[in-house]
Amino acid sequence: MNERGFTLIEMVVTLIIVGILSTVAFFRFNPAIFELRGATDDLVGAIRHAQGQAMNHSGVTAFSIVIDAHGYSILQDGNPLTDPIGGAVGFLETWPNITISPTATIVFDGNGDPGLAAPLTLTLAEGSESSRITIQNETGFVE
Repeated sequence: MNERGFTLIEMVVTLIIVGILSTVAFFRFNPAIFELRGATDDLVGAIRHAQGQAMNHSGVTAFSIVIDAHGYSILQDGNPLTDPIGGAVGFLETWPNITISPTATIVFDGNGDPGLAAPLTLTLAEGSESSRITIQNETGFVE
C-alpha cells in the first residue's frame, strides 16, 4: 500500500528547524535599530528640505535648521516653518529616546551653502546603536 504524506520523524525535524530559525530571528530583532534608522532618514530629509527651501527662495529669506539633543526644527527668518505635509505651524520633530550630538544651527544661503567652516558630522544614538550624518561644508551635501 502506497500512502502519501509525511512521517512523524519528518514532521518533528521540520518543527525543530523552524523553532531554531525563529529563536535566532527573535534575538536578532532590535527595535532600536528601526527607530534610529527612521530618525536618521527623517533628519536627512529635513536638512535637505531646509536647503531646498533656501535655494527656491534665492536667499531672500533665511532658512535654517536647529538641531538639538533630541530633534530638530526648521525656521524661516527665525519663525517656525509650516509643515509641508500636515500644514501645521512648526516643522519639527523630537525623539525622546534618541540623542543627537553635537547640537547645531545650520543657516542655508540662496545657493544651498550651509555656511559651515568644516564638514559637520552628527551622531544619532539610541542605547548601544548609533548612526552618523555628515553635512559637507561647501555644497551642503548630506550623506
